[in-house]
Parts: sequence; structure tokens; C-alpha cells
Amino acid sequence: MNLLEIQDMKPNYTIPIKRVGFKGLWKRAYIESPLGVMPIDLEINAYVEIPEDKKGAHLSRNVEALPEDMEFPTKAKSIEYYLEKIHNSLLRLHSYAKTARVEAKTRYGVEIKFNDLSEMEPVDVLISVDGDLNHKRWSITVGLYGMTACPSAQSTISSIINSNTISPSHSQKVLLYGTIETEENYIIRIEDIARCLSNAFSAPSFTLLKRMQEANLVISAHKNPKFVEDVVRDAIGGLRCLTESLPENTVIKAEAISLESIHPHNVYAYSEGIKSSLPALNCKKLCNNL
Repeated sequence: MNLLEIQDMKPNYTIPIKRVGFKGLWKRAYIESPLGVMPIDLEINAYVEIPEDKKGAHLSRNVEALPEDMEFPTKAKSIEYYLEKIHNSLLRLHSYAKTARVEAKTRYGVEIKFNDLSEMEPVDVLISVDGDLNHKRWSITVGLYGMTACPSAQSTISSIINSNTISPSHSQKVLLYGTIETEENYIIRIEDIARCLSNAFSAPSFTLLKRMQEANLVISAHKNPKFVEDVVRDAIGGLRCLTESLPENTVIKAEAISLESIHPHNVYAYSEGIKSSLPALNCKKLCNNL
């Protein structure tokens, strides 16, 4: 006896649901990297679209879509490749779904270089694939911390104390995100994006700093004062350089949150553009140490 499952019934209010699924699914993936095969813990969000005449989705299939060693290779050449497998499986298992979206969050260690410093630092990563089987859209976002020294305060202080040398200024911790969106799966290394973004700050942040390293970092930042707007501009310019070989319709985004030291509020800046509309800058300067 075949009974109609509740999910397959017609809802009272017939509108399509653009995304339904699970958030925060855990999976360990083995990804090829410049350092060799690395185990990476992913927090995965997996969604499908359901049509207007369907009451609900068969959500257990979202878990079934996650790769298992017996079904998929034990390692993937990239997180993007891994997510594409999940995306294809979602659409295969949910035959009624026209589109699906898969997101993966993780933290990743990247070697950041600045002056005489070279340390492995954590960066946040969000990668997604969205669309149907024939038309997908890819996105990778990398987020990391750095610091800025305020050029306005520094200029005013220089005038007050009549100094021709490096004047003090208030400094901020800045959280910067850079995003690259494409219509095909072009692999862009997390390491390259993170190092490129680290050059957008007055100076990058480091977990471990000895006394002289700390002093030199602060001096370097005050030699390179920036508004949060400058950070976003330089991040966009750097990512523009990094995507030189990608199609002209590649979308580049950058946003920064400046955690203010002398104000009870924070400052935010955001910009985006299509690659073809963005002027190229000094790529060697903006993306050094790649």
C-alpha cells in the first residue's frame, strides 16, 4: 500500500520555498593543499528549493548527500570540489528541486609574512555553490584581522607637536572580509586570498609577538596610516590583481569592521565591483609574498 507522504502533499498557501535544509552539519574532509593532504573540519549548510505544490522537503536526504569514503574519493583537490559533489547529490536525491545551495565554514591556517615576521595565523573561510546542475555560482570569502593607524589623528598630532617624524595616533583592530564570486569553479587558494588581504591593513595581526617585534609592528603601522575605507579599497585592488586570469564578469567584494579604540561605536566599510569595471593597480605591491 502506497501512502502519500506528508511532505508530498499540497500546502494550504502555495508559494515556492527558495531554501530549506540543515544548518551546521559537521563533516571532516581531506583536502589537497600546498602542504599536502590536510584534514579540515567543515560546518556545512545544505539547502534545496521546493516547488509551490510541495508541503515539505525530505530533509534526511540532505545528510545522505554528504560524501562518504565508500562513495567519493577519500580526498578532494579543493573544498569547492567537495561541495560540488554535495550539490550534485542534493539535486539527484531531491528530484523535485530545481536548485540547491551548499555552504561550508571552516578555520584555516595561513602563513602570513610581514617584515621579519612569518607565522601561521588563523583565517575564517566561507565557500558556497549555488544553482542548478547546469548553471552554478561559486563564492569564496576569507576573513582575517589586522590593524590600522588613523591618518587624521596622526596628522593633527603632528601639527600640534610640530613633529616631522612619525607621530602617534589611535589604532584599531580591523576584521576584513574579501569575497570572489564566479560562474565556474575556478580554484583560488585560501592562502593567496589571505596573504593578499593582509597587505590591505596598516599592518597585519600576529598571535605571538616578542617585545621588539611588537614595537616594530606598531612603528610600521604608523608609517602606513589608513582609514577603514583605504583598507577596503586596497583589498578590492589586491583581489582584482589576484583574479587577473579569471573572466571579466568575476565579482569582487570587500568589507571591513573597524573596532574603534577611542569611540564607543565601530566603523564599517563595504565595496564591490565586477572585475571589468575595476582599475588594475600595482599588483606586485598589493599581493606580495604570495
